[in-house]
Amino acid sequence: MKKMITFVTVLALAVGVGSALAYKEWGSTHSHSNVLAKTFKSTNDIVKDSKVIIKGKVSDNFRKEVVGEIVFHVYDVQVDKLYSNQTDQEITEGDTIEMYRLIGVDTNKGKDMVNIVAPEFQSLQQGEYLLFLNGKYDDTLNKLILIPNTPNQLFKADASSSFGAKNSDNVEFENITDEESLPSINEAELLDAIDSTK
Repeated sequence: MKKMITFVTVLALAVGVGSALAYKEWGSTHSHSNVLAKTFKSTNDIVKDSKVIIKGKVSDNFRKEVVGEIVFHVYDVQVDKLYSNQTDQEITEGDTIEMYRLIGVDTNKGKDMVNIVAPEFQSLQQGEYLLFLNGKYDDTLNKLILIPNTPNQLFKADASSSFGAKNSDNVEFENITDEESLPSINEAELLDAIDSTK
């Protein structure tokens, strides 16, 4: 009887350890936590959650900046069109602003990082973007920083719709990440959403 109990106990432990190892190998999630970031399902929702809305040219050059434990890629953005500014920072068309894009959390003094944005979406391609930003004064940097209101949804002008349509309000901006709840925003829809919040 003792041999039977010992055998069943060893068998149960082996199955448990094997299951844990199999889960770790095949069933664990990716090393990024974009599921923790908010996402928007409509243009109205993303407009309501934004302090600054601009159309601007983003360079593919960035600098990495760590504020506390938060890791940012900082991009220079040339403001082509200012749709809304509810901050104290003066922004006019033609200005160049800094955009702090949240990338991850530094967990070990530069040696390890928990990705908030999947690695394949961390670096932006040069182009025209529709940016929904929120401003926050940072005591460490002693300035107001502008951060996209979600790392999961960043909208870049579709090259085919923006070609030859510089003054058109019908430009389509497509989400550059794999988030599917709001795949694109039309500039005309954006203007309607902004008008509805006034």
